[in-house]
Amino acid sequence: MDKRALQTYAEWAKQNLENQIEVSLKALGINSDNDIKQARKVGEYTIIDEDSNSYSADLYDKRNNITNLIKSKGYKNVIEEFAYTWFNRIIALRFMEVHDFLPHGFRVLSSRDGSFEPEILKNLNYVKDDLKLDMSFITSLNSQGKIEEVYRYVLFKQCNALSEILPMLFSNENAYLELLLPKALLKGDTIITKLLEIDENSFLEDVEVIGWLYQFYVANDRQEFRDAKVVTKDLIPTLTQVFTPDWIVRYMTENSLGRLWLESYPNSSIKSEMKYYVEDAKQEEDIQKKINEIKYKNVNPEDIKVIEPCCGSGHILVYIFDLLFKMYEEKGYQQREIPSLILSKNIYGLEIDKRATQLATFSLIMKARKLNNRFFNEKYYVEPNVIEIYDSRFFLDFDYKSQMINLKLFSDDEIKATTELIETFRYAKTIGSLLIMPKIDISLVENVIDKLTHKAVITIFNNTLIADGPKLLKRLINQYKIMANKYDVMITNPPYLGISKMEANPKQYLSAKYPNSKSDMFAMFMETPFVKKNGFRAMVNPDSWMFLVSYEELRKQIIFNESIVNMIHLGLGAFDATVQTTSFVIRNSPIAGNGVYFRLVDEKDKEKAFLMGGGV
Repeated sequence: MDKRALQTYAEWAKQNLENQIEVSLKALGINSDNDIKQARKVGEYTIIDEDSNSYSADLYDKRNNITNLIKSKGYKNVIEEFAYTWFNRIIALRFMEVHDFLPHGFRVLSSRDGSFEPEILKNLNYVKDDLKLDMSFITSLNSQGKIEEVYRYVLFKQCNALSEILPMLFSNENAYLELLLPKALLKGDTIITKLLEIDENSFLEDVEVIGWLYQFYVANDRQEFRDAKVVTKDLIPTLTQVFTPDWIVRYMTENSLGRLWLESYPNSSIKSEMKYYVEDAKQEEDIQKKINEIKYKNVNPEDIKVIEPCCGSGHILVYIFDLLFKMYEEKGYQQREIPSLILSKNIYGLEIDKRATQLATFSLIMKARKLNNRFFNEKYYVEPNVIEIYDSRFFLDFDYKSQMINLKLFSDDEIKATTELIETFRYAKTIGSLLIMPKIDISLVENVIDKLTHKAVITIFNNTLIADGPKLLKRLINQYKIMANKYDVMITNPPYLGISKMEANPKQYLSAKYPNSKSDMFAMFMETPFVKKNGFRAMVNPDSWMFLVSYEELRKQIIFNESIVNMIHLGLGAFDATVQTTSFVIRNSPIAGNGVYFRLVDEKDKEKAFLMGGGV
């Protein structure tokens, strides 16, 4: 994988897309937050003030959707969102076409024979039904020599066609995105032609390429935001995204999930494939007896639950998938069935960043498709349990409780449970998976959804609640269930972010809920209640929690209530983080046994030193 080429492309693509999208917005009379020209429908046309051109009537609604987004999120933020949406879509299409994963079998961005024209344009008659193409419209454009316009039309139709199997990336609900595709795609230095300059093997090697592209895409923003005086929910995802090196991912996964499996099946052949697995430390006889009593026994792979609460673009999730696949295989499951089982039963991911969530979900689906060429069929397809954490600001922006009361459909308990759910996620975009879930009777909220859907009568006073409320309540319920659950294994590289710069209310919440680790988010994840009793927590984070007085109570908590299985003290230079780090596996059990420790602070090649047993 040529990471330098990936970095060069990602940085260029971000700037190029944002510039192109701003040009497209200005062409529609959308110049800034405060300079948006009025538009109106006149017969079959849309007219924009101070623009001598006339546009089709359907542009009016598309443009209104864009201006509403700008009023809600801000001009700059909307440009960034549109840019990364198209970036994610283009790199996803590239990955799918080089792996021959596109359902119709033709390449969309390139041609296998190296010709200028993408394969799909040469085969429109074969894909016209699948993509719902208007061939008369295409014929008209071709007769005018408008090849770029034909391609932009076909490309957008291809994206819509993929919405069924990849809704997180190719939602067909946002028709306005067609207006924001760069005008030039096939000729010159474009988002597509520059992508095709990257060696195809980079995409063939592994789905990890998706994560690296994302890491490079946000790298400059992360540097720019470090000096922010107040860290808001919009800055946290970019500030805290750091791609974890492959060997550290494998170390964490093999010594938590892999250890769970080997406790059940000591003679498993998988052990020989776990290069970074560390044998258990020798224990006193009485301690070993206690450890033997709590070990996992005869575990069924379908019963293993693993969570990545800060999953980013999915690097850790992908290796978890790989290891789980081997476990299912060893138990005799049919290969074609395994990906669907893993995605439906084993893997859970949480992330506050929409763009990273899209790529994490995509990466897992690509893993599944690689192992089952029928995965996109209805019989096998499963959307991963990887969710973007939503806040509840939709409800908080209007008096939802009064509207619920006025409908006279809901019991006091139903209103109370719904209110508790909404209030729980008030600051979810900032606090993320550090939120502690209170006990809520979710069945009562499900009753509310049912009544809003089937019994409520829409009026001008409750239209927002009834039209959009059920869908958003379902999202909150889904993330509540994942965040309230317990897991056998938690593996993560959490955000490294001190809370001193955070907004007042999230800071107050985190200080109250995590008194032993309140200085920094990374330490708080050492106390999250995701892990079952006797389960495993595997992490990589700054090593300051091992030494500073402010983390003394956290260290006591670990010593008296948990057990360190093994640890690598990495120091500086382990990966792209300007702090000294450590990686470790902790068991959620108070048995005071021995651990295995590696001191690699002074090692230049830390992976090599670890594999040689250095610093034990």
